[in-house]
Amino acid sequence: MPAGQVTVEDDISRPLASAWEKVEAFCDIADWHPLIAHSSRETEPGPEGGIVRTLTTRDGGVIREELLACDTTTRSVRYAIITSPFPVTFYRAKIQVIENRTPGSCRIHWTAEFEPQDQKDGDRLRALFRDDVFKAGIRALDEDS
Repeated sequence: MPAGQVTVEDDISRPLASAWEKVEAFCDIADWHPLIAHSSRETEPGPEGGIVRTLTTRDGGVIREELLACDTTTRSVRYAIITSPFPVTFYRAKIQVIENRTPGSCRIHWTAEFEPQDQKDGDRLRALFRDDVFKAGIRALDEDS
């Protein structure tokens, strides 16, 4: 099991189809995630043959991520970090948009596994991904509805 693991799940007041449309548009994350100032698609495929997006964070950090799978049946996107300012390796994440019982809303399940380059950074990195990436992104999907 990876040393770092984070899962956040929450209901949002956005219809399932609308939330999936946002999440499925892998290279357009800057349109809704508050951490990301700019996102673009690279022309060359990543190490595993998937689409690669380059993200620039609000503080100028650059992250390259590869789309590993986009499943319209389960409404899930799996991706990996290729390079980033975060001291992690083997970062793999999944965002899933799940139907719930309340009309006009849905549930977002966002999870990641990674290896901190230095084990003493594990708690800090888990908190960063949980709060600044996952919770902030889910909140933005809710507020943007």
